[in-house]
Formats: sequence, structure tokens, C-alpha cells
Amino acid sequence: MYKILGLISATLLVVITSPYWVRRLNQWIFHIKGKGFTDFVKTLRKIHKPLGIALVLIALYHGYLALGTLRLHTGSIAWGLVLVTAILGALFYKKKKAVYFTWHKRMALITVLFVLLHLFVPNAVYYLFG
Repeated sequence: MYKILGLISATLLVVITSPYWVRRLNQWIFHIKGKGFTDFVKTLRKIHKPLGIALVLIALYHGYLALGTLRLHTGSIAWGLVLVTAILGALFYKKKKAVYFTWHKRMALITVLFVLLHLFVPNAVYYLFG
């Protein structure tokens, strides 16, 4: 079950980050214009918030099922970064201050990097700290 939740979490992360990278790919490579593309990006932005909440909860449950407890692991660090990213996004949504949005995007990048570390070297914390 925890493997399925891990796949769901990874898929959610891709979909959640897609408003940013879909726009960038279009800007740099595809150059699609029109209402269809704009509506697609708006839909991605609408589902961004509820899927972010779902990611926080599903990733937490995934880690609990995989380890049987909460302990220091690349996944728990990645989950903490997901949580911080979600909090910064919520702060931006509530207060509309650009600094929160800037840090939300920065933390999202760091989160994606830690999730990749978790996927490819899940025991990196043990290698580093014994």
C-alpha cells in the first residue's frame, strides 16, 4: 500500500508543479497561444491548492506506512519541505505578499530535489550520519 501512496504522491507533485513548468515550456519551446492553452493553465492553477493539501496528507501517511513510525529519513525531510512549501503558499494566498510567493517557489524547487533524492537514494541520511 505504501508503494501505491508513494506513486500517488510523486504524481501529485508533478501535477502540482505543472502550472509553473507548463508555462515555462510553452514560453521557451512551444509558443502555444489561444484560449485553450490559457484555460488549461487556469485549470492547473485551480487544482493546485486542493492537490497540495492532499499531497501533505498522503505523503505523511505514505511515510508512516513505509517506516511504521515517524523518524529521520529522506522521505521525512521531503515531507517537511512539502509542508513548509504548503504553508508558504497558504500565507501568500491569505496575505498577498510577494515575498511569500517567492519563497513558496524556492521551497517547491528544493522539495522537488529532495523528493528526487528520496526516490533514488532513500537511505542518504543513514549514509551521511551513520
